Amino acid sequence: MKMASRIMTSTALAGALFGFGCVSPDETANEQASVADATSSENGLMAINGLNFSNGLMVSNGLMVSNGLMVSNGFMTSASGRTTMSYVVRCALPAGRTITKKDQYGTSYSYSGKLGLAPEWETNACGPTCQRYVSACLMAHVNTVGVHIPLWLDAAPPSVGWGRSATYPHQEGSFFGNLFVSPPQAYYCNGKDFATDVVPGRLGATQVGAPYANPFGGSGRCDNFCVPNPAPHTGDGYKSCAGFNEVITVWRQ
Repeated sequence: MKMASRIMTSTALAGALFGFGCVSPDETANEQASVADATSSENGLMAINGLNFSNGLMVSNGLMVSNGLMVSNGFMTSASGRTTMSYVVRCALPAGRTITKKDQYGTSYSYSGKLGLAPEWETNACGPTCQRYVSACLMAHVNTVGVHIPLWLDAAPPSVGWGRSATYPHQEGSFFGNLFVSPPQAYYCNGKDFATDVVPGRLGATQVGAPYANPFGGSGRCDNFCVPNPAPHTGDGYKSCAGFNEVITVWRQ
């Protein structure tokens, strides 16, 4: 059994590079429930704010408590940037890990890990695999209208894992790319159920200002272009899409 994480954020964000967020700044409520495999989460990011695409997330410094993501890169100097920071940490670090950063006024903020897709980033550089998994995770949590929608995540890393839930029967789509490079590589493809029970701000809806594009054109379904996982996880998600091996597949209620 794995522990599922419901990541709750609130605060509508504005003026982002491309939008995520929704919470009172830097405040989150985490709820855990036991489930079979994979991981549940709740999206709500309106924009991916504060990512400096000219030099990435200061990847040479990593998420180090001592010097990590520098204040000057835009994360800690605004409420929306700090919300972005909270999602970066939740995607990268595992549950039980917390880092503390200060804003330009010396006020400290603590951010907790949850999904553990790039635990090495706490003390080391975020290499290409780290960058791509964190990027896919951030894109998977975007909701362009700031509505919180429960999601089920499937991915290869054991901290997320493979497996389906009867509560989340609809395969919405898969996310992949690298937001740390310039220009950013931000992609998705439609799952087989992307047009079923469509929800605001997600795939299948009329998304305005979405940070990602479908590289396969049109309705570009994942099952027509991506490499499926081998048994026993065939149908849970994808081994690779458009040359990216770090893919996160999302299911919704």
